[in-house]
Amino acid sequence: MKVPASSLFLYAALFIALPSFSIAHDLRHSYASSKKEPRDKALASASNATDNTKHDDIADLQKRDGSKYVFVHHIRTLTYASIHASSHSQYIRSYDYDYNLWVNDFNQIRAKNIDAVALNVGRDPWERQRVQDAYNAAAAVGVGVFISFDYTSFDCNVDTTVEWANELSGLPAQFKVDGRPLVSSFSGDCLGPGGWQAVRDRTGGFLMPFIYNIDYQQLRRGGSWGFLDTWQCWGCSWPQGDYDKNTEDDHYYMDILGPDRYAATASPWFFTHYNYKNFLLRADSWLVIARWEELISMRDQLRFVEVLTWNDFGESHYLNSGPPTEGSQPYGTTWTNGYPHNAFFDLISYYIEAFKTGSYPAIATDTIYFWSRPHPAGINANNDGLSRPQGWDWTSDNLWAAVFCSSTCSVTLQVGTYSQDFNNLAYGVNKISLPLNAYGSITVKMRKNGQEVINYTPSDFQYRGWTDQYNFNAYVGSASASGSF
Repeated sequence: MKVPASSLFLYAALFIALPSFSIAHDLRHSYASSKKEPRDKALASASNATDNTKHDDIADLQKRDGSKYVFVHHIRTLTYASIHASSHSQYIRSYDYDYNLWVNDFNQIRAKNIDAVALNVGRDPWERQRVQDAYNAAAAVGVGVFISFDYTSFDCNVDTTVEWANELSGLPAQFKVDGRPLVSSFSGDCLGPGGWQAVRDRTGGFLMPFIYNIDYQQLRRGGSWGFLDTWQCWGCSWPQGDYDKNTEDDHYYMDILGPDRYAATASPWFFTHYNYKNFLLRADSWLVIARWEELISMRDQLRFVEVLTWNDFGESHYLNSGPPTEGSQPYGTTWTNGYPHNAFFDLISYYIEAFKTGSYPAIATDTIYFWSRPHPAGINANNDGLSRPQGWDWTSDNLWAAVFCSSTCSVTLQVGTYSQDFNNLAYGVNKISLPLNAYGSITVKMRKNGQEVINYTPSDFQYRGWTDQYNFNAYVGSASASGSF
């Protein structure tokens, strides 16, 4: 069976600095060419697609005994300078991330029913104190934390790994699975199976690494990597070509690992625009929702889901309002300020509860979530030293929306002077979209029982027919009705 590109592509390009994008680009296209057409190509390409999803029947969910855990990945303890900066000015100055910022992050994360936060750590000396701050803040807030060793930066050494893990495992905020401290990673093939077995033996840890560049068949019980408690797939969050996300890669690894040993991931977006990595991954067709619907459909085989990420601003997959400090993103990141994603986090909290409990929560508040890129995909930037990102032609120019209706409602989406009505949307989550056929402000409206209950135009966003620098990030907003209708 062919290894899915979700692993190959991540190895080639996702976090590792490369002098060019050619290797990853070739992998992406070779995989895309072998794939079937998107499962719902008409939906992906329709100019005014509507998808109504009703979630009021508990029997829609596959249920089983046993706890479900949802984590979120936090990269703030790792400096990008450890990976691919060529000068001091390109640091993420994560050492300015103090206790109060940790508390603020953890309060927001805990409010969304997240079980624990994965702390991405690298090699810099100051990171140890930042991790201590994070553990102390997590204990004060009441959320679990665990270490994700980033071996693209962290010292690839068993003794160092064991020292860190054992130093933290006894702290109150350390998250444990089956009574064992959870230990994760990004990369780590450099330790080899023997090294990871030693980490497991010497820490008593529950291992959940993402290790690539290995023979994945050896993850089977009895294989050289078969002792791992679970294994995580980062690239399975996104489609790796010009098609909608599907579950072929998930099922490939689940077949190898067996029940409960596969740790899934979910992410709403991916765009990066540096001279060492310049590409996007397709997030059309409501990826932020579609991925969670996939995970819920497989929940009888899953125990863990990790959300990617809380704050990777450099790759546009973040779930907050944007960088909290000047040093919170790599130098040269021009696409995040003014592009909040916290509405994505509000949106997925509905699906997090469904995944964990086996029942979709009742919809009591009428809400419209919406997101859009700031300019057409095919235009030329006026003043950008880099080309359009690889994959620019994999995305369509649409305003995407998810309408949460507590009862039948009608909605209008508008960009500039162009609008469309979506009438008599049913109770539940209704996925609708509008082609961006005009320029100007975005407006969303809702009507119920002849009364307008939402009329919202964000004042800080315009869809424009020009740009100085390419930006394929999303502006994400929401508007809710007050009262009952």
